[in-house]
Amino acid sequence: MRELAETIMSAANRQSDSPVAAVVAHWTSGVTCWFGGDYLNAREHLERALAIFGAEPDSATFKPAKLDLPFVVMRFLALVLWPLGSIDRSRRLAGQAVKLPGEKRALAQVNALVHKAVFDGLCGTMLEGTDAVLALAREHTMPLYAAAGTHLSGLAKWRAGDRITGLAEMRRGWTLLHENDCYLCEPFWGMQVAAANAEMGQVDSALEILRELIVWSEQSGQHWLDAELHRVHGELLLGDDRSDACSAEEAYNKALEIARRQKTRTFELRAALGLARLYSANGRAAAASDVLAPALVDFDTSQDLPEIEEARRLLGNPKSSRLSRSRYWPRGQP
Repeated sequence: MRELAETIMSAANRQSDSPVAAVVAHWTSGVTCWFGGDYLNAREHLERALAIFGAEPDSATFKPAKLDLPFVVMRFLALVLWPLGSIDRSRRLAGQAVKLPGEKRALAQVNALVHKAVFDGLCGTMLEGTDAVLALAREHTMPLYAAAGTHLSGLAKWRAGDRITGLAEMRRGWTLLHENDCYLCEPFWGMQVAAANAEMGQVDSALEILRELIVWSEQSGQHWLDAELHRVHGELLLGDDRSDACSAEEAYNKALEIARRQKTRTFELRAALGLARLYSANGRAAAASDVLAPALVDFDTSQDLPEIEEARRLLGNPKSSRLSRSRYWPRGQP
């Protein structure tokens, strides 16, 4: 993916030195790197795109561009920065990218709302704007966004406590996305369905979905959510009376390995927490501390992230930790 991003940049540099071309090239390269799990280069390209936009003295330069610049760059940068551990800034960017000034096209509106909802879903917070996504998509006959909106509306309902309707809508939305040949963010869509299935007691179905997603990610080259897929796989393996602690530990360690390689500090912390909870439940308090402490080193712990507080509590008193009632979702979800 990094080679492809460099090819895109090289072609753009040969064709034009215009600010618009440079922003688009860096944005495209950044998204390509993110897709492949190369978070550091993704951040570099997307930051450069924003810098070029901000340095242009003539605001009219970008007016003719059909793309929703610079907000489309902000949306992807938010998705990159949050896993890298820049929690507060990523949230600011995600919010700014939705609250655009003035009139905007329906396509730009719905795209912004979908990105924000996916960002909220990734962070584990309540989703916003899902009803507006569906309304805009249906009013303007945008089947792809209607599919995404259906899934996201279901996820919002699920997180608000409406389990049956929420899961049904997520499943329907996922089916519609496939019918529209949309596989960008496929690991995200599928992982939410798997987690919801598991919460409803359908652990075997959830495990099958996760295993298929992991294989699919390897085949497709879409690696941006690999660490989370393996972490949730670990949680699912502890999900019923046939709990498989050894396989779960292996899955957590795989998630840690990927997160450390990709430098995704937030995903690393989540994986470390899962492993630490497992160790604590098995009476291995020292091992729990050993896996958690490195995940917090050099992490800006002043940021607003529930996982930081949980890690601090567990480090302070490892024996007090228990596997949570809702294992599969990020901390703080119902």
